[in-house]
Amino acid sequence: MPSSLIRRVNDLKDSLSAEHAKGDGENDETCIDLLSRLDELPIDLNTLTETLIGTVVSKLKKSQSKELVIKAKTLIKKWKSVASQNGATKAPSKKKSNLKRAAAKPAQPVEESANTSEWDYLPPFRKKMANKFYSLFQMSKGSLTNTGVHADAITQLTTSRAGEVEEAINAFAGVNKTKYSDKLRSLVFNLKKNGALRENVILGQISAEDLVKMPPESLITVEKSQENQKKVASLKDSRRLDWEQANESKINEMCGIKGDLLQASLFTCGRCKSHKTTSTQKQTRSADEPMTVFVLCLNCGKRWRT
Repeated sequence: MPSSLIRRVNDLKDSLSAEHAKGDGENDETCIDLLSRLDELPIDLNTLTETLIGTVVSKLKKSQSKELVIKAKTLIKKWKSVASQNGATKAPSKKKSNLKRAAAKPAQPVEESANTSEWDYLPPFRKKMANKFYSLFQMSKGSLTNTGVHADAITQLTTSRAGEVEEAINAFAGVNKTKYSDKLRSLVFNLKKNGALRENVILGQISAEDLVKMPPESLITVEKSQENQKKVASLKDSRRLDWEQANESKINEMCGIKGDLLQASLFTCGRCKSHKTTSTQKQTRSADEPMTVFVLCLNCGKRWRT
């Protein structure tokens, strides 16, 4: 009887746990004998599940006795094989039970992304793009609701504007699919980033035709536009031939040059040891010779040349 087998395995498990708990190494022979008795029993998957005998035997794999470790590993391997074989035979029934539970569970309502009946006349891909614009315009529903616009009105407006924008892109591109795709990607990207632009389109302040014709710099946010303008101005400034002279004060500030250091130069006066000197260069020798440097000390007035 299965019940008697489970009781017998539980008794052996208790004895094995008690012997292993002593931990003095003198009970290894007893543990091996208990494992042998377990090995002789016709243990199946149900017995393994009910008794959890595998958890106790697995602890013996860390024993100091090599013989006990080998015996425990062999038994565990045998039980894993039994479990895998029984699991394979029971897998179909488990799958069926899962299917039954899934069938019994009530179906969840699927929420449509838009009232697609307005776009039924469109080809599948264009209809999908109209849905895409509808989803983008819905991102502004919260902010528009906060300004006092009714939620139902927003839904109607976003549905209409989505279809209008897709129609405008199609009219703009004509039969040129690449042109259609490029304009589509540009508007999707900018409408996702620019909330003010979305709201202007929804409320009709920017028509779909004007939106499609707008240059890229007009589609970006105000913050991004200001950032781009700063980058352009900085790039133009860096290309000036007199950039160092125009930004001398900034360079000195970044380098920590201030006070008396502003008057310092590469030349030190031999008379007063001051760094407050100024210099000029002139070609007094042949062209293949270096220029002559004339230095004036601003502290004591000494002049010299190098």
